[in-house]
Amino acid sequence: MLNLKEDILQFIWQHKLLKPLPLITTSGKQIQILKPGELNKDSGPDFFNAQIKINELILAGNVEVHVKTGDWLKHNHQQDKTYDNLILHVVYEDDKPIRQNKDNNVEVLEIKNLVPENLLQNYGSLIESKSSLPCEPQLADISDLKFSSWLQRMLIERLEYKVKNMETIFQNVSGNYTQTFYTILLRNFGFKVNSVPFELLAKHLPVNTLLKHADNLLSLEALLLGSAGMLEDQFTNKHALALQNEFEYLKNKYTIIPLKKELFKFSKLRPANFAPLRLAQFAHLIFLHPELFQSPQNFNSFKKIESCLDFQLTGYWKNHYTLDGLATFSDLRLGHDSISNIITNTFAPFFFFYFQKTAASNYGQIPLLLLEASVFEKNAKTKLFSGKKHLFKSAADSQALINLHDNFCARRGCLNCGVAAAILKSH
Repeated sequence: MLNLKEDILQFIWQHKLLKPLPLITTSGKQIQILKPGELNKDSGPDFFNAQIKINELILAGNVEVHVKTGDWLKHNHQQDKTYDNLILHVVYEDDKPIRQNKDNNVEVLEIKNLVPENLLQNYGSLIESKSSLPCEPQLADISDLKFSSWLQRMLIERLEYKVKNMETIFQNVSGNYTQTFYTILLRNFGFKVNSVPFELLAKHLPVNTLLKHADNLLSLEALLLGSAGMLEDQFTNKHALALQNEFEYLKNKYTIIPLKKELFKFSKLRPANFAPLRLAQFAHLIFLHPELFQSPQNFNSFKKIESCLDFQLTGYWKNHYTLDGLATFSDLRLGHDSISNIITNTFAPFFFFYFQKTAASNYGQIPLLLLEASVFEKNAKTKLFSGKKHLFKSAADSQALINLHDNFCARRGCLNCGVAAAILKSH
């Protein structure tokens, strides 16, 4: 038998999903639900500002929901005066009289025989599912319109979540937009595997220091690789030795204490994802486009950003991905998917953040336009929703799915999810 919890009963009351039968209280009075009220997620009664009609009398106030009437005592409501102002006590099973209800003339509505059986069955299949996506068997039954409308909300939530993280960075750098943008861009040049040490490097090596040497590619490479602790070894190739000499001078000039190179991961990575190469690419980016860091808000179209990031490495890094001198025939430039990933995770959320901070109306639509022009991200999370894959076209969809997975599916928050709610309402 399903182990009922209050959250499903609150859901049923909130969405008025009881059977279309007369509602009779335990004292024999007929009631009508005019307004179920507003769900309260804090302490106090479950619903505020509800309206019901008992016989011919209209009452407005609070509603409390329990699995059993006796839960009132288990939750110590008898000691809380905020529960004296109820207009209705809704229970799945009325198992005992409650003095507070009697003293305050609160009617009790038992809904045990009013809840649709298949609604509880659908709910049970969701919460008891062992699948990473509890609603997977019913996903095809959800209309494309409902699913797409929920994804729109999930996308905005995803951007708002990223803005919160960006706000923390912004505050830590004293409200400096350039340093904030540089931090998240460098973080995302580390991609998933090295994002944390790359962000640490951004804190360690301010962008203003790099911009002072924007016209000298050797200095940029030396600052980034040296500050990351990657110039500490013994080298024999000329480029690595030149970098070491350059960094020795810059290290003393700016009092730089290098990070430990062990912070950076190399295991199971393709050559194109090696940290030294990514840092060399970042040095090239500053050398080729210092204006990107000085005024990132001017790079506000997918084509303009893509053109900026789609460059061919020169010199040593044209055919090397480490500092050991061994050459490779692999293509070491940023690929289309990598560029799209950077736009999705850096530029789109930055413009969303910038728009919220400045209220500049001409930037309002840019985040969505960038995401709609970026590639749909295929990963373990987005693959779970393959039942609706015909709807997915861009990173706007994959970012929404990631938020849906992380904040609802993984947490079994089905009752707060528009997709699962549609399944339960379709009983």
